[in-house]
Amino acid sequence: MNILALDTECHIFSKTEKWKGNPYGDPRPPVCWSEARGNTCGAWRWYEHAVKTIQDEIDVSDLVVGFNLKYDVSILKREGVDFSKVPVWDCQLAEFVISRQLNRFPSLNDSLIKYGLPTKLDVVKTEYWEKGIDNDEVPWELLKEYAADDAAKTLAVYHAQLPHLTPKQIKLVKLMSQDLLVLQEMESNGLVYDEALCKQKEQELSDEISKITAKLAATYPDIPINFNSTDDLSAFLYGGIIEEIQKEHIGFFKSGIKKGEPKYQNVVIQHQLPRLFEPVKGSELKKQGLFETNEGALKKLTGKYKPIVEDLLRLSKLEKLVGTYYRGLPQLNKDMHWPAGRLHGQFNQTLAISGRLSSSKPNQQNFASELQDVFISEYQ
Repeated sequence: MNILALDTECHIFSKTEKWKGNPYGDPRPPVCWSEARGNTCGAWRWYEHAVKTIQDEIDVSDLVVGFNLKYDVSILKREGVDFSKVPVWDCQLAEFVISRQLNRFPSLNDSLIKYGLPTKLDVVKTEYWEKGIDNDEVPWELLKEYAADDAAKTLAVYHAQLPHLTPKQIKLVKLMSQDLLVLQEMESNGLVYDEALCKQKEQELSDEISKITAKLAATYPDIPINFNSTDDLSAFLYGGIIEEIQKEHIGFFKSGIKKGEPKYQNVVIQHQLPRLFEPVKGSELKKQGLFETNEGALKKLTGKYKPIVEDLLRLSKLEKLVGTYYRGLPQLNKDMHWPAGRLHGQFNQTLAISGRLSSSKPNQQNFASELQDVFISEYQ
């Protein structure tokens, strides 16, 4: 069987750490790529016709192997490499399966240690990356050795894994690796969203948040209550102490650059609030005198002050819509340096212990129903 191990070395530093390692935030081509086949390996700087060279190598292979292969596929497909005609195998997925989903996001180095193989060369990391030196500034002969060694060790891990997999597990890894290509295409296409509508909704909901907060605060107009604080909210609902810090004038500075200016000290004032609701049985928190204030606990509260609970639930919902979505999605797009109006969220195959797929940055599996008008179909 003609097996090709493939790896890329890309720019590892960014203007913001948030999009570091994300293939859709950095348009620069890889610094180099490396391959291993049989007992040979090598690495090459990226050049004008690199895509054709890599494609030719892929096309004569029976299997392409990688570690965290979705990242390398994303980088190479962006440059024009086609993976549609060859099966792939991700050693990271295989390691996740071998561990029975207990080893989340396994690394190449940990896998090498597990199978008693020589570990990765660490000189590039310790002498360059940790000093803020990017891959394109690492001496080529050193980077070349590092990259080629990575490809060779990825191939070694592939062969070391096979005896630890049952026939059914091998079939599972093959299927997951094919899924990887589909997920990569989904990530690459991304989601188109209406940023202007997000800003409009953010403003509308922020206004409503201000009104609800003012209404709740009017319950005790002279006491500063932070409704986003579990301690304050527990005291507000179930009775307890709200602390307020005030400045107390204690005289004047007698010397120094502030001579003659008023001098203050912080004084803590405690406000004892009455109980509006009986806490739900079993809702005590570890911190003495406090009780749960989450959505589930709030929905169980009854009595004449029920409208307060309804306002709190509405406030919580609106703050999540604004923070996570209407403000959060455009901010994520900006932080990750993605093209305007598009989100390239991640689909994770090696995270959930159940083996199910998960999603992050943003979580595309759990969008609020209110966001349906924010996302735009490209196929109208």
